[in-house]
Amino acid sequence: MSRTQRLLALTLAAVLLGLPAGAKDERPTEIPYDTPGEIPTLSPDYRQTSHKVVLITDDSLSPRSVSLTEGQLVAWISYSANPATIVFEREVARDMICHSLVNFSIVDDELKSAPIHPGEFASFCELKPGRYRYKVVRSDPKAAGQVAARARIEGEIIVGNP
Repeated sequence: MSRTQRLLALTLAAVLLGLPAGAKDERPTEIPYDTPGEIPTLSPDYRQTSHKVVLITDDSLSPRSVSLTEGQLVAWISYSANPATIVFEREVARDMICHSLVNFSIVDDELKSAPIHPGEFASFCELKPGRYRYKVVRSDPKAAGQVAARARIEGEIIVGNP
């Protein structure tokens, strides 16, 4: 490709992108997110037979300890301003009844979820009876992946009557 052809291709690309030739792309790389209104609280008489829900907020989990009967699942919904990652010790994987991980992976000695962004949720597969401690870690995207202040919250799942 000749120099003229390359220059023409770059100019055409800039025009298609809506940028003047040689201009720096000033478009934002992130879309600002605001928590969608007031954070809901779960009513004590809320009943769901297939799963229980844990809300992740900026400074807490609600509830921090969730009790499941055998066959129930847990789901986390994020109302935190920063993405949240759920982290278990690697040994928890051997107590899972499901055979494949969805949005969870084993990294070093930990079982981690994919980041849960504000307004998103994650679910975990069925566990054998027992007590499972976990932590929710949030990073601050403004601080280049640094852990945000008050970013680590611990929770637990109790399955059956351990």
